[in-house]
Amino acid sequence: MQRLRSALRPGGSLAERAVTGGVWVALTNIIDRALQLGMVLLVARLIGPDSYGVMALALVVMSALTKLSRLGIDAALIQREEADVDAYLDTVWVMQNARSLLIAAVLFALAPIVASPLVFDEPQLTGVLRVLALSPVLSGLQNPALLYLKKDLRFDKQFVYTLSGTVFYVTVAVGYAFATRSVWALVFGLVASDAARLVVSYLIVDYRPWPRFDLDHARELFGYGKWIFASGIVLFLIMEGDDAFVGWYLGTAVVGLYQLAYRVSNAPATEVTQTISSVVFPTYAKLQSEDRRLRDGFYKTVQLTTFVSFPVAVGIAAIAPTFVDAFLTEEWGPMVPMIQLLAAWGLLRSLGATTGPLFQAVGRPDFATKIQFGKLVVIAVFIYPATAAYGAVGTALVIVGNSLLFSEPVSSYLAVQVVDGSYAELLRLLAYPALASAVMGGAVLALRESLVVGSAVLELVVLVVAGVAVYAALVLGLERYSGYDSVSLCRRMVETVVS
Repeated sequence: MQRLRSALRPGGSLAERAVTGGVWVALTNIIDRALQLGMVLLVARLIGPDSYGVMALALVVMSALTKLSRLGIDAALIQREEADVDAYLDTVWVMQNARSLLIAAVLFALAPIVASPLVFDEPQLTGVLRVLALSPVLSGLQNPALLYLKKDLRFDKQFVYTLSGTVFYVTVAVGYAFATRSVWALVFGLVASDAARLVVSYLIVDYRPWPRFDLDHARELFGYGKWIFASGIVLFLIMEGDDAFVGWYLGTAVVGLYQLAYRVSNAPATEVTQTISSVVFPTYAKLQSEDRRLRDGFYKTVQLTTFVSFPVAVGIAAIAPTFVDAFLTEEWGPMVPMIQLLAAWGLLRSLGATTGPLFQAVGRPDFATKIQFGKLVVIAVFIYPATAAYGAVGTALVIVGNSLLFSEPVSSYLAVQVVDGSYAELLRLLAYPALASAVMGGAVLALRESLVVGSAVLELVVLVVAGVAVYAALVLGLERYSGYDSVSLCRRMVETVVS
């Protein structure tokens, strides 16, 4: 136990802090996502696609206002090389509160219009959006010094902050879902989560903000953040625009299916890559003037990300029918092909997530914005005809094809140029997990066709265990007979933590 506490205590060199931070972020994401996914599946089972779709549409509207007003000031301060940025924090707090109040006011005022036949034609949205207007207000009041948790790689405190909100979210949402079986379970759960994190933000960070505003500091921060702001606008249209379009064109129940399929399928992007990118952005920022170490760090990040995210994505696609049978009801069955397609998008996003932090850390956030704008153009051209022809499955095809043929190849090429590396080396790193994952996926599909156990839950367990065993055997063989060394790299990371 003493050794474990020592391993999880931040300190030492930058490499040691980065690895230990990665452990904490992994723990945070695994527990957080497991709790949230379990809660969402249970609540979705209780309330059905129609009610879940109402919340999905509400979150799209909230996300639109949040991303369209994103200032990028946290990233600007994390990217700065100096350790102490206290002089900026009061200005940051004023800016984030002004932004949050504006979002809340707009959300409250627009709720009836969004709920009307002019937009989504969903009467429940008015009340839901007006209650959710509390969420940005609570978020804006949080301690601005939370950015030090990422800047200083203090992910042990980030663990406490994140999980405090999640525990309240799950507790309130599940309890209210059993009592009412309505969309309000998710609404009140989300507001309770933000309230809990507001309190915790002042318990884990000593800094106390005051309403002071420095115009020069604000201009300086926005000078960096303007690309983050522009990126936020484009990113919303890419990440949430498909949800909004499906809700508008195909209705509330279909967007409920589509949105839950996204949550289930995108584990590689939302868990694995968030874990790694949360650590590598502040780490890259400290290495931005050291070419060789920056290049090595980028390749190691790609290697670790794809080593985990590729098999997870392929595995999710392979077990999707069994997963839906095990945890949901028959009315959720149509989302199986959506899960399988969007799992491929999660795999591609996991690769793209290694480049975004790199671009920000070296002061080129414009790269990500320009790539995202290109993605938006492709989506805008193809989403209507594809959805009209194939429904929500057609929407998913556009999203996956866009990443496969445009955004990820371009972002990977630019990342290799930034670190002065070799594209052939990048492709070599991708080939090993891609091959092992493809073989593993084929084995799981063959087993699923022949397996007869009488219980969907038991079948799911057997398929997951078999997939893990096959992939493990394949990568160990690759490591022994080739230059692939991801297992050794993971072992060295563990040794760094426990040493």
